[in-house]
Amino acid sequence: MIRSGHIKSFLVCFIPLCAVFVLLVSFVAWDGSATRLKVISGQQEYNLDKSISVLQEKIGNVVSDLLILSESPSLDAVFAGISSTDRLAEEYVLFAQRRIVYDQIRFLDMAGDEVVRVNYGGGVPYQVPGRDLQNKAKRPYFAQAARAPRGTVYISGIDLNREYGEIEQPIKPVIRLSAPVFDRFGERQGVVVLNLRAAPLLDDVLAPLAVAGSHAFVLDQAGNWIRGGREDENWSMLLSEKPVTFADRFGDAWENIRLGLESFSTDRGLFTLRQLGVSDMFLMRDSSRSLSVIFGNGESSEGRLDLFVGAWISSNVLDDLLWPQRSMLITVSAAFLILIAVGSAAYAWTRQRQLADSFDARLSSEVLKTSKNSVVVTDETGLITKVNPGFTAMTGYLPNEAIGRSLSFLRAERENAAELDEILMAARANGTWEGEVRNRRKDGNFFYVNVVISAIGHADGGAVSFVETGFDISRHMENAQELWRQANHDALTGLPNRLLFEDRLDVACRHAESEGHMIAVLYIDLDGFKPINDRYGHEVGDVVLTKVGQRIKNTVRQGDTVARLGGDEFAVIVDALKSRDEVDWISQKISAALQRNMDIDTVTVSVRASIGFAVFPGDTTEVMALLGLADDSMYQQKRTRKSMGKRGQKAEA
Repeated sequence: MIRSGHIKSFLVCFIPLCAVFVLLVSFVAWDGSATRLKVISGQQEYNLDKSISVLQEKIGNVVSDLLILSESPSLDAVFAGISSTDRLAEEYVLFAQRRIVYDQIRFLDMAGDEVVRVNYGGGVPYQVPGRDLQNKAKRPYFAQAARAPRGTVYISGIDLNREYGEIEQPIKPVIRLSAPVFDRFGERQGVVVLNLRAAPLLDDVLAPLAVAGSHAFVLDQAGNWIRGGREDENWSMLLSEKPVTFADRFGDAWENIRLGLESFSTDRGLFTLRQLGVSDMFLMRDSSRSLSVIFGNGESSEGRLDLFVGAWISSNVLDDLLWPQRSMLITVSAAFLILIAVGSAAYAWTRQRQLADSFDARLSSEVLKTSKNSVVVTDETGLITKVNPGFTAMTGYLPNEAIGRSLSFLRAERENAAELDEILMAARANGTWEGEVRNRRKDGNFFYVNVVISAIGHADGGAVSFVETGFDISRHMENAQELWRQANHDALTGLPNRLLFEDRLDVACRHAESEGHMIAVLYIDLDGFKPINDRYGHEVGDVVLTKVGQRIKNTVRQGDTVARLGGDEFAVIVDALKSRDEVDWISQKISAALQRNMDIDTVTVSVRASIGFAVFPGDTTEVMALLGLADDSMYQQKRTRKSMGKRGQKAEA
């Protein structure tokens, strides 16, 4: 029979438990939402840093290209009268074909007249005829560079390309870079100018940001849309009489940006951005080269150098990301309320029952038994006195195999008594000691553990016991190693990428210098790879690149480094050379290996390669210059081969 006492006991139990549960669920929901918001914001900041790194690297490559062109031997040949400007134009056409990022490559004489101009029109670079060449003496990129000292680069702000004073249609966002040109006698001869196509550059930069429903954007200092706005918003400050700015759509967000905030939320969603100053955008990583940079002089668009790069997640998308399991939370909450009601009813019927043991004793025992983490109790000298089942599951040692032994017997690198005493002394002094250790399981396998050692004093104030709680972090360590591998290896071929290649090259050069031997860098560029992509598709092209990387790797020694630098370009570090002839022999072996037919499904393809090399320290003692010399050598071989091919065709004719 249900009596009032049962109802009262039920309510006394049910109401507080429901209140606590509601508060707990509210806190967990709020804390989970806040945590997920931090994770999303942190991921956006990470993607943003990665985007900025991409931008810096690409601009650094462009500056390197500009310096290469300004110091080209072909220019010296033109100045000396032993080569024609048409030959120089051919070189610019080849350069444009290889880089595919320049809308224009120009050489201007000291009067500002365009002597050679190559346009990248319709995807095919061509030399502009003399009747269409213009005078650019009044343009800042000429005026600034023409009077600059050797080793100086002028960089303009991002702008829309203009022809004869009118904005070119369709619009072409460009960044102009120029450098002075000197002849072999140190006399000024003119200026080399590159028009960098900014649209594909910005697309590459914004790609890492446009994930998880976010919208990437680029703004100028005044909040005008450069990239990422609607069709009528991008470049509206130049194309429209009534420009639309970022502030017109996101007024609150723009106020936060003006206050210097880089990550914030408004009613419109989550915004993450960086104010990218010109010194950040055009950061040169090659500290071995002395380089001066002149930035746009502030006249109209030439001063558009400082940018905002960021991403926006709308409030609707953000809500979905913050509450991915909203319906599940409601269902679980309802189920728990039912369980609380059932438990409260049970308590009402059994309230007179007394607990056999104290709550603290039962709680301690249950925690020790049910914890999946390893728990080890030692005496004041570090000898194990007690372990829990989690310890046995983690290490494989039964309690009788561990009790009585020193805490250090688990360590992969056995700590001596003095080191263990120092850890215990630190735990005794501070209350706890925390660190990561490498342990050995009973079967001999190693694993990583995050341990916390707590010092617990006895009630009488005498001896101190220690409790070590361990959490297996081996998977986290493996994930960290996998992230490192992905960051340093090419995703398609699995070979080291440019970043890891340059690091290994630096190590190899320093080792060669200390040991007194030679190393070589081989620069490999595939001939005829583009037709394979065009005819058979990129899937076949990817298989060809993978097979090429494997053939190169199988040809060289096991200790040599084979890397994919990008596209169809590969490089090899050959260590411990005996002579330069050995490099030529290795180059011929690689060339022969690559010329063999490749059977891919029902298709048989073949490729050839142009291979150049440079030797350290015979050709140069500068590490970063070594790869450039090998690249130059490769292009020399490519030009020689094309020249011989043309002669052969003429002879047959």
